[in-house]
Amino acid sequence: MNGRGHSLFPLVVLTLLAGVSVWLDRVTQQPAVARAEKAHEADFSADKLTVRRFDLTGKIQYVLVADRMVHYADDETTELVRPRLNYLNRPEPVWVESNFARVNKDGDAVVLTDNVFVRRDATAGKPESTLRTEEMTVWPDDEKMRSDKPVVLTQGKTVINAQRMESDNIVGEVRLQGQVRGTIYRNTPTPKP
Repeated sequence: MNGRGHSLFPLVVLTLLAGVSVWLDRVTQQPAVARAEKAHEADFSADKLTVRRFDLTGKIQYVLVADRMVHYADDETTELVRPRLNYLNRPEPVWVESNFARVNKDGDAVVLTDNVFVRRDATAGKPESTLRTEEMTVWPDDEKMRSDKPVVLTQGKTVINAQRMESDNIVGEVRLQGQVRGTIYRNTPTPKP
């Protein structure tokens, strides 16, 4: 009987190893299937969204309005349909809009796409300014913008085209780069000596 038990031992060990191998194969494949099922699907959405950001003094810094918002749990991003971002804490308010936007998971960067339009209201001595492009990244809290796509900037009768643009709304600076060309009109005549 002892001889027979020793001869079955390798067979039992091989059977256990085969069973463990099959079990490990199935266990390691299940998360891949589960991940495939958890593809980029929305976990919540909202229509007619309005978000207000206040500065440290309690004044409204900006208002973000969108027709529709969709949030995705897999990468923590948010998509906005027809977003409008309005900076109201400046002497001349700035309005930014597009047909579509994607907000990163931290909420500090917004990539606007499809008919991006920026408008700065006129002030005393400065006509209205506009900017058009197809894609632009906006950092709302820092009031900065950047586009690596062609832009058209207008101010009154002045029209300037460029391949790229960076803007800092707080400092009041716009940098145009790459084949910059345009026609510049002075708002007031230069006094002659």
